[in-house]
Amino acid sequence: MQVHQPRLGAAALGALCLMWAGLAFGAEFSATLISKVGGQEIPGKVFVKGTNVRNEVQAMGQSGIHITRLDKKLTYIILPQQQAYTEMPITGDLQKNMMTLTDKDKAKLKKIGEDTISGLVCDKYETTLTHQGQPLKFAIWIARDLGVPVKVISADGTFGMEYKDIKQEPVADSLFEPPSGFRRVQVPFALPPSK
Repeated sequence: MQVHQPRLGAAALGALCLMWAGLAFGAEFSATLISKVGGQEIPGKVFVKGTNVRNEVQAMGQSGIHITRLDKKLTYIILPQQQAYTEMPITGDLQKNMMTLTDKDKAKLKKIGEDTISGLVCDKYETTLTHQGQPLKFAIWIARDLGVPVKVISADGTFGMEYKDIKQEPVADSLFEPPSGFRRVQVPFALPPSK
């Protein structure tokens, strides 16, 4: 059902934030983010600074922002239409239910080639990640200069993402905090109706 696709997309992007943050550490850049979930392309932006990752997406006429802060073990979900946000702790249980790249997963990366993505030389790997307890096979392109994945495609083609127009430049710390004046709401929260 289409109603659930943006939520799946948001969940997948949140999971990817955790995965990327596990590799990023010294990277600092911004990029256009193109995600593919269930055959639907979801445009967005990504900002990375060390282990902090901010994803901005547009789906079904609504915008959403996910900020992953591994230093605080928190994910902020920002709802611009409601001028609100919520906090979700990043716990071991949450990571088990999401697609995360653990140390064990990193050890299983199998290099299968090299490629250039968005002008960056990348090592291409294949691996199997776990999402909601199920194994999923992926191809992952990790940029040598950035040390982060810049393209990911599931073997079945139902999920993927790619960074484009990558700008290696300073990213403001304020992008990784909830906007000033937004109220904090508890989970579960009501999403605004689609127009």
